[in-house]
Amino acid sequence: MIAKQTLLTDHLDLLKWTPRELAHAINSWLEARGRASERIHPTTPYHWIRKGFCPYAPYPQIVAEILSAALGDAVTAHDLWPDKATPTAGGPKTAATNLTSSWNADDVVTQISQLSRDHPADTATVNGPDLVAPALDGIHHSPGRPTGTTGVDRVRPALMALITRHIAELRLLDDRAGGGALNLRYVSHELHTVLDLLRNATCEADVRERLLLATADLAQLSGWMHWDAGNHGTGQRYLLLAIRAARTAAESPKLELRTTAIENAANTLGMLAYQCAHAGRPTDAIRLAEAAAQLGRTASSATRARLAGRLATAHAAAGDIHAFRDAAEQARQHLDNRHPDDVPPFLYYLNTEQLDAEAGQALVDLAQLRPSESTKLLNEAIDLLTPLTSTGLRAEYQRSALLHGCYLVQAHLRQRDLEAAVTATRKATERLTGVQSIRCQVLVRRLQQDFARRARNPYVADLLPELNDALGAA
Repeated sequence: MIAKQTLLTDHLDLLKWTPRELAHAINSWLEARGRASERIHPTTPYHWIRKGFCPYAPYPQIVAEILSAALGDAVTAHDLWPDKATPTAGGPKTAATNLTSSWNADDVVTQISQLSRDHPADTATVNGPDLVAPALDGIHHSPGRPTGTTGVDRVRPALMALITRHIAELRLLDDRAGGGALNLRYVSHELHTVLDLLRNATCEADVRERLLLATADLAQLSGWMHWDAGNHGTGQRYLLLAIRAARTAAESPKLELRTTAIENAANTLGMLAYQCAHAGRPTDAIRLAEAAAQLGRTASSATRARLAGRLATAHAAAGDIHAFRDAAEQARQHLDNRHPDDVPPFLYYLNTEQLDAEAGQALVDLAQLRPSESTKLLNEAIDLLTPLTSTGLRAEYQRSALLHGCYLVQAHLRQRDLEAAVTATRKATERLTGVQSIRCQVLVRRLQQDFARRARNPYVADLLPELNDALGAA
């Protein structure tokens, strides 16, 4: 019998994980980030538990990050090994460390630059007031404009246009392939370049403001991709800093830049709300989504559709079906009223299929929270999820099709329609080799466990070897 000598065992018990399953999760985490050489032996965690050993860095923080994601709550290395894990200077670094209510533009640039050099496993997630307060401080505080530079070289409009095109292409890369290690590295290099121009080059005032907005765009993209890659604390911090960078750009005297920057900040708040909803923190999600909707109340119809959709997801996470339906209907109405010329560049992907699929995903979650209505909710979810997930293997939006395909499989499984669940799984897993998303891989592995409990069914028996091969190839 294994002695419970560390709090690690208690956390594994909550997940019903064995030490070997923890080792598998650690190795999957490392492989997904291009660090396969750091993998551990499958039996290593047994020593941590039987003898109360605390592993050497960086494994305590990696374990904490993995358990935070799996449990939907913040876990630190100190929580797991309170007397043995070495805390960082000044205490564990979190997504909100040093994000005070009083801040300036130069500090934001410095903190984003520092974050881009930190190890992704070094930042812990936050929730509750520790997350909501710095997020709201980011939109309400007026930071002033950044200090100018006296560099010899000047940023010309042609270079600024090139950076804008690069950002658009990097967003498409994320949609197609997700937060893979090399993709993240490339985005990080682009962010370094823009930060270098902000600090060391000379440019006109409006070009400097566009560089700040580009910084907000790239920090937002980095935050989303890190979250997709399972680096939840780093993802949160990037998004919190992206809000502040956008708020700084909103100090521009030019109306076009101010408008775009405010919509950018509202969209980033909505991203944080979405992440909270899927981490099982609906109160945080609703607070952030409402703040985003308030900030974007005069924004374009496309942006208001995006923000209403985030609020719908937050209400679904709380089990509030009436508030969900109100917000979802508002999202559809705003989307119907959008004008192509008013759609901001970061919402290029938002169409009826995408919005419907997100509503379908929310309905799958609602069905679990409201079992008496589950049949009706799951039928509705299947209708909404099917169009996006049944699309062929086109290059764009592969991750969304895979993600929502997993929720379609869940809906069929909860209806005990194994034949339909197997068909939907085959369609979804065709996309696995092209999508480097830990978020999606976690969903597929959970489906694998669900199917394993039904292995006697002939449809499932045929699927399981295919599913193992698909996960192995991914």
